[in-house]
Amino acid sequence: MARIEAWAGRTRALRASIDRACERHSSLEVGVTIVQRDAEIGGALLAGALAYRIFVLLLPTSLLLVSGVGLYADASDKSPAKVAADAGLHGLVASEVASAASAHARGIVFVLMVPAVLYATVALYRALAKVTAIVWLGSGRGVRITSRGVGVFLAALVLQFVAVEIVGWIRRGDQFGGVAALLVYLVFVGGAWLGVSLQLPHRRARWTALLPGSLVFGAGLLFVNVFNVYVTTRLVADRSDTYGALGIATAILFSLVLVGRLMILSMELNATLDEKRSRVRS
Repeated sequence: MARIEAWAGRTRALRASIDRACERHSSLEVGVTIVQRDAEIGGALLAGALAYRIFVLLLPTSLLLVSGVGLYADASDKSPAKVAADAGLHGLVASEVASAASAHARGIVFVLMVPAVLYATVALYRALAKVTAIVWLGSGRGVRITSRGVGVFLAALVLQFVAVEIVGWIRRGDQFGGVAALLVYLVFVGGAWLGVSLQLPHRRARWTALLPGSLVFGAGLLFVNVFNVYVTTRLVADRSDTYGALGIATAILFSLVLVGRLMILSMELNATLDEKRSRVRS
């Protein structure tokens, strides 16, 4: 009993010291508030839900792109392997894409996957809107999505692929273009997420109030992509015979959970800073 009381006393003392530190350092206060908000809304569960929706979107998108590679190879009189190499794909990924693009039913697959991708995009955007409402407003009830919001979200997804291609082009053309490539990626991805955030629930906060979360999301997604390129892709390519499809799926899901976490973190950061500014004005 005495030991439990001692632990309780230490906990109270630690909480008091944290409160005093938060009064002196506003950045620490923001960090503690984000952690508390994340625990209250179940941020880990919400990130997992978003990761699942992203994974559902990736399945038809992958089939759409692979069948598109095959159709483009036929139209340009090139082999699927050559088209995959021109697109910057190498190793195991390139061989798998080339093999799948050589299937005879790629035209039918392409046509069927177009509505599937649109449906999965709308479902992901709806989930994103509800999660944003939970972070900002405390509840996801009554959230409605608009065709404009879905269009902006779809454009943001396309812009993500464009950013990756531009970064690859800069790095291939200039060996010292690494810094420029990073800046381009941050501008494209951060700007795309800012555009999406403006369509999501945000208590009528100005667009400038959404910039911190957009910058965090862009920088975080950059690190996730670097991790995928230098760790996940090489691990899958080198150990594909050992881990098989289950290992590949695990690596992909882990990356998607990180992306979901970034989305939640960007929302929490914007909501916390907006609440702090509101308290200061009042």
